Amino acid sequence: MTLQQEQEKVKINLAAMFRLTAMNGWDDTVWNHITARVPGSDHHFYMHRFGLTYEEVCASNLIKVDEEGNVLEGPNDVNTAGFIIHSAIHLNHPEHKFVFHAHPASAIAATAFKEIPFLVQDSSMLYGKVGYHDWEGLSVDPDERHRIAENMGEGGMLVMRNHGFLTAGATAGECFMKMYYLVRMCEVALSAKASNLAVDSGPDHLWPIASKQYEAFSPGVYEWPGLLRRCDRLDPSYKH
Repeated sequence: MTLQQEQEKVKINLAAMFRLTAMNGWDDTVWNHITARVPGSDHHFYMHRFGLTYEEVCASNLIKVDEEGNVLEGPNDVNTAGFIIHSAIHLNHPEHKFVFHAHPASAIAATAFKEIPFLVQDSSMLYGKVGYHDWEGLSVDPDERHRIAENMGEGGMLVMRNHGFLTAGATAGECFMKMYYLVRMCEVALSAKASNLAVDSGPDHLWPIASKQYEAFSPGVYEWPGLLRRCDRLDPSYKH
């Protein structure tokens, strides 16, 4: 595969992430952001043009920016907070090629918990891998990048308290499915808390065991091809 073909593939996968985010109801009109590192570059990444809704994003209208937020390709429409949050990961965690920030309405209330409880089996794949970052107001201070990167840790999942969620991965599928399971974990926690019933989180010793067992099913490996087929069936225009 040539470098140009690799770049085009990354753009198509990134566009698919935007469309799938809209399908899952995690989009927030034109707000929030998903980015991908440009193949062949250390500090350039693709992001969507500020002002487009997620169902409008396609491979051809993504813009390319550098580590200072300068637009290298496309219109000069950059979400400043998006640049701050995403460059924090792209500059400090080179193992992650895709970065996803979202405020899902179904789960964002859980960011106000001091810590989100692990309650059900599929949450165990996240056990010990979720970091927390305290709210610092709107993410427009370049200095915050250092703290975001440090708090992300090695798990590639971050709860930004009183704010939203951040996931990262080596592939689009890994990044997207980490968000999927992080959102589900929060939805379960909120539902359990709202029930006012006694909650049993299961035996403590089983959580690390189950987390280890889930390593045989890496996020995105099995799900992503099927999700791309869903995009193709519903609206293949994301590829263009």
